[in-house]
Amino acid sequence: MRSCCSDHGVGILRRAQANIVSKSNRRQLTHATISHPRLSKFFLPSGGVAPASSERESTTDLLIRAGFIRKSSAGIYSLLPLGIFVQRKLAALIHRNMYMAGASEISLPSLLSPNAWIATGRWANTELYKLKDSSDSEFCLAPTHEEEITSLVSREVNSFRQLPLRLYQIGRKYRDERRPRGGMLRGREFLMMDLYSFDTTTEAALATYEEIKLAYRSIFDTLGIKYAVSEADSGSIGGDLSHEFHYITPVGEDTLITCDSCDYTANVEVAMSYPPEDYVVDPSNVAVKYGLTTDNTLLVIYYPPDRVVNDILIKRELPNYDPSVGNPVIEFTRNGDPMVQRIIRIFDERVSEKSSLPDLPVSVNIGNITTLRFPCVEVALQSHPNETCPRCMDGTLGASRAVEVGHTFYLSTKYSSILKAQYTAEDGTKKSVEMGCYGIGVSRIISAVAEITRDHKGLSWPVAICPFEVVLVTKPRTERIDDLAIKLYQDLRKAGCEAVIDDRDDKSFGWKLSDSKFLGFPVSVVIGNKYLTDGRVDVECRRTGHSTSCSPEQVADIVASILQTEKTIMRNTSP
Repeated sequence: MRSCCSDHGVGILRRAQANIVSKSNRRQLTHATISHPRLSKFFLPSGGVAPASSERESTTDLLIRAGFIRKSSAGIYSLLPLGIFVQRKLAALIHRNMYMAGASEISLPSLLSPNAWIATGRWANTELYKLKDSSDSEFCLAPTHEEEITSLVSREVNSFRQLPLRLYQIGRKYRDERRPRGGMLRGREFLMMDLYSFDTTTEAALATYEEIKLAYRSIFDTLGIKYAVSEADSGSIGGDLSHEFHYITPVGEDTLITCDSCDYTANVEVAMSYPPEDYVVDPSNVAVKYGLTTDNTLLVIYYPPDRVVNDILIKRELPNYDPSVGNPVIEFTRNGDPMVQRIIRIFDERVSEKSSLPDLPVSVNIGNITTLRFPCVEVALQSHPNETCPRCMDGTLGASRAVEVGHTFYLSTKYSSILKAQYTAEDGTKKSVEMGCYGIGVSRIISAVAEITRDHKGLSWPVAICPFEVVLVTKPRTERIDDLAIKLYQDLRKAGCEAVIDDRDDKSFGWKLSDSKFLGFPVSVVIGNKYLTDGRVDVECRRTGHSTSCSPEQVADIVASILQTEKTIMRNTSP
C-alpha cells in the first residue's frame, strides 16, 4: 500500500503549482509569499473615496461603499470579509469578558416551539416571525431566548448545588420590524450576545447583576468609545431592574436625560425631573387622571395640564398598577364595597395639595385615602427646560440622542415561576430560580462605532475591532519592495501587531493611500519610491493624521507605540 504522503499522492498539486509559476512573469511562489495576508487576495469591492453626492452619506452607505457589508433586503445585510473581521474581533472581546465573568457558552436554536411562549404570554408579540412545518406544527424565529433557556434549565437544574449558573451565546436573532431603519442599527435579522444568569436568592442575583455590569464596562472600555449607562424600562422582557448602555450619537433613536452636576442618566421613558426653583404653581389649573391597581385600589393622579403622566413612573412606585384598565372609575365602583375600598391620591411635584382639586369621583371612607407625592410626568425639556435632577437636586437636566448597544435586566422569578425552573434548597423546600438576562447588540455596535468614529476621509476603526491594525501600502510592485513588505509584516507580527499588505496592482499608488484611510485601518506604512531612493518609509496614524518618516528597522517600534496610544484613547462621540 502506498503512503498517503507519497509523491503520487501530492503530484497533481505539485504539477499544478509548477504550471502556475511557469506561466507567470513573477518570481516563483514560496511559503513566504503566500503566507501573508494580502488585499489582492481578499474579496474587497471597495467603492473608492468619492461620496455619491455632496450630501453626507449615511454610515450604512459608507459601509457598503467601503466593501464591509451588502444589503440583501430591508433590514437584512450580508457581511463581506472586512466586515467579518470586525465582527469576529468584537465577538472575541465579548467571549473573553464572558469567560472572565464565569459564563459558559452555549448555542440555542433559532427555530422555537410556541409552548413556552404561550405560557409566558408573549406568543402574541407582533414582532415574532411565525411559520409552520410540513406537519402544520407552528414555530417562531427566535427574537430572544428567555423562554428557551429557562425551559432548558428547568430540565437540568434541580439542586442548589448546581447554582449559580451563567450561560451565554452569540447568535442570530429575528424581529419583524415594521420600519427597519438605520441599516444594522435596527434590522430584522441581527447578531446579538445574550447571557442568562440563575441564582438561588435575590441577593445573589443582584450581586450577579452588578458583576455582569462590570463585565459590560470592561467590554465598552476596551472598545474605546465613550458610552453612557442609563436607568431603563424593562419593556416586554420584564423584570424589576434594568440598565441600558448607550453611545451618544445624533442618529440614535433613544433620548437620554442627563444631569450636568452628577452621574444621573436615564432613558427618557423612565426619567424623572423636579421643577426649577423659580417654578410657580397655578393652584387653579390642575388635571386629573385615574388608574386602578390589581387589588382594586383607585389611583387619583393630579398633574399640570400641559404635561403627560408617565405610567412607568407610577408603576415603579406602585408595582400592582395596571395601566391597561380602560375605565378605572367604573371598574372600581363595580368591584367592591365603597366602605372598605382604598384610594391613593398621587400629586406630581408641580402640583400643590392646596390647589383647587376636582372632587373625588366616588365616595369612600376617609380613612381609606392615602396621599403620595413624587414626580410622575414625562420629562419634556424642549417645552419645559431647566428642570432639576431628581438625584442630586442641584443639577440641570439635558437631553441627547443615543443608540442602545447593551441592556441588562434583573428578572427575579418572572420566567422561572411560570416555566417551573425550580431547585431544592438546603432546607428541602422547592424554590424558583432567580434570573437575570443581559444582551449586547453585536451587529448594532459595528454600525454605531462606524458612525461615531467616521470622518471626512471615511471610516476610522478603533484598534480593538479594526479589520487589521496596520496596512502596508506598496508601489511599485518590485521584488525589492515586496521583500521589504514581507519583512515588515514579519517584524510587526513579532511585535504583536496585525498587518495586511496592500499589493493590489490594478490600483494606483495614490488611490491605495486614500483607500487605506477610507477603509479605516489605524496605521498605514507606506513603502514607495522614497524607499527606493533613500531607504525610508512613512508611518501614519489614521486618527491623528500624524506621519513619521523612518528606516524600516524602526517601523515595528513606532507602529507598536502608536497602537498602544490608540488603545488608551477614549474617543469623544460628539458629532
